[in-house]
Amino acid sequence: MTERLRFAPSPTGALHLGNARTALVNWLVARGCGGALVLRVEDTDEGRNVEGADQRIFDDLRWLGIEWDEGPDVGGDYGAYRQSERRCRHQSVVAELVQTGAAYYCFGDVETIRAERLAASEAGVPFEWPGRAIDAQEAARRVASGGPAVVRFRAPRDPVRFVDGLRGETGVEADQVGDFVIARPDGTPTYQLAVVVDDHDMAITHVIRGQDHLSNTPGQVALYDALGWTAPRFTHLPLVLGADRSRLSKRHGATSVAAMRERGILGEALANYLVLLGWAPPDEGEVLDAMQMVAAFDLGGLSSTNVVFDQDKLEWLSQQHMQRLPAEVLRQRAMPFFAAAGARFSDDPAVRAWWQHALQLLAPAAHRLDELPSQSAPLFWKPAESPSATLDGVLEEAVRSFVAAASAGELDTEAGFRDAARAIGKHTGLRGRGLFHPLRKLVTGQDTGPELARLIPLIQLGSRLPIEPAVQSVEARLTAALPSSP
Repeated sequence: MTERLRFAPSPTGALHLGNARTALVNWLVARGCGGALVLRVEDTDEGRNVEGADQRIFDDLRWLGIEWDEGPDVGGDYGAYRQSERRCRHQSVVAELVQTGAAYYCFGDVETIRAERLAASEAGVPFEWPGRAIDAQEAARRVASGGPAVVRFRAPRDPVRFVDGLRGETGVEADQVGDFVIARPDGTPTYQLAVVVDDHDMAITHVIRGQDHLSNTPGQVALYDALGWTAPRFTHLPLVLGADRSRLSKRHGATSVAAMRERGILGEALANYLVLLGWAPPDEGEVLDAMQMVAAFDLGGLSSTNVVFDQDKLEWLSQQHMQRLPAEVLRQRAMPFFAAAGARFSDDPAVRAWWQHALQLLAPAAHRLDELPSQSAPLFWKPAESPSATLDGVLEEAVRSFVAAASAGELDTEAGFRDAARAIGKHTGLRGRGLFHPLRKLVTGQDTGPELARLIPLIQLGSRLPIEPAVQSVEARLTAALPSSP
């Protein structure tokens, strides 16, 4: 039987990291076994739905590299993939459960029921749900006359047991399931009912979701039994926590996929990080692309304990993936961040090639795409109108020699720069840091940065191209530091 898995987000806001991890694990399992991934929007809680949130979730999933086989924007063989469009089907199942006696109309006030149930628990006596004893015909008469009522599922008498993929056999006593609501007074289904019907109708064989749904599972298993359906297998993923071991939330910083994207984290890096939460590849290599993740991932090797989100580890992975991007892909990914910083771009092939070389030079020092504009400062730096430091005799001689070498085109290549620097060092007696640190300071305004042998030729080339903001030549930068001729 073909494995069928699903990811079923609610369009109530942004896709957060915990849900993204769930989506990723479902996708990896589906791809690893040659199965199908179904995307279903669970939008029955209309009061909490946010307009446009579903499309943003779809975009975030695709940015992570997660594609689905059936669902919104794709289609499939199982009808609508939004719960709100399946209401008639849900209501027909509710009616079936009422007809068979597995569910009943309840007219009791929610607050009163809660108080009475608590009192019964404290007294150590069984709680009798209001409505259980009402004759079915009388209940139907009340409903027909407009009496407000919910529909409750009649909890089983025996314990509910099921097998969790990470925890083994588990379950609860019947009284812990309780007579939960499956339809509201207006006839709309609750999550517990809708998710069971949808998973059954869409032939889902394996439900992988967060540990926060573990408490819902016994009631859903009981519903499957009452309907005579085979329940899927269940696996509940451990939670993603903040550094303080509390559930990851906004107070821990960026926790949504969209926020990570805006910060310049690479989508493939975030997917790589999420798969490593509670799982380790067999060969202990941590930098994985999508194909490597699919080939290596094993759900059985996932830890059942909660995991702590580590921003530093994520940014390290982003750095690793950034360095592996082809030059043109890196340029395309980085350009929006440069545009936000005020840079302009042309379609000139020479300018495009210059940006490719520039970004490959800068990428090793950056962890995120949004760091690249600040990392590029040495390329666009311009010295102040008046020198900030006085050059001594030997250093001035070296600087003048570099100006002459730049004007002659000797600094246009890496090899040319090395030859010129070697000759100037031999002539002036300046070596190593004594020569290159002041040179870097005068050319870039910074104490550290990319290797000068690669940086200076790049600056020279950029100064001859229509780049905005303009790149000032090396000779112009060095000349600005020299005292005026008498």
